[in-house]
Amino acid sequence: LSVCIVKLKSHQIYFMFGFLFLVFIILLITCSEATVLLCYFHLCAEDYHWWWRAFFTSSFTAVYFFMYAIYYFFTKLQITGMASTVLYFGYTMIMVLIFFLFTGNHRIISCISDSLRRLGDRQNVISIN
Repeated sequence: LSVCIVKLKSHQIYFMFGFLFLVFIILLITCSEATVLLCYFHLCAEDYHWWWRAFFTSSFTAVYFFMYAIYYFFTKLQITGMASTVLYFGYTMIMVLIFFLFTGNHRIISCISDSLRRLGDRQNVISIN
């Protein structure tokens, strides 16, 4: 997928990269909150395989990204050659894999840090004296 720069008039500033950065920050915050919430539900249910679910919960954003790339290929692009198609889907798969690993890694780190913060809180830990 190509990154386009929006320039309204010749004297205005390019603002597309700032907008993309803002959307990226919103994506990080939203997926982190959803993952921490689902991780909390799994820990309350005593599901000790929560780390894989925490990884895959927000990593599947990359699946949506890939489905949109397929939709974009068939509706917007005019690619007819086999080599161009293979290059498009090859580079798209590389981007999807990087996005999958990045979002999963970020979310599991946020989930682990939240779990450690909750376990480190003295009021929530049950102690037997």
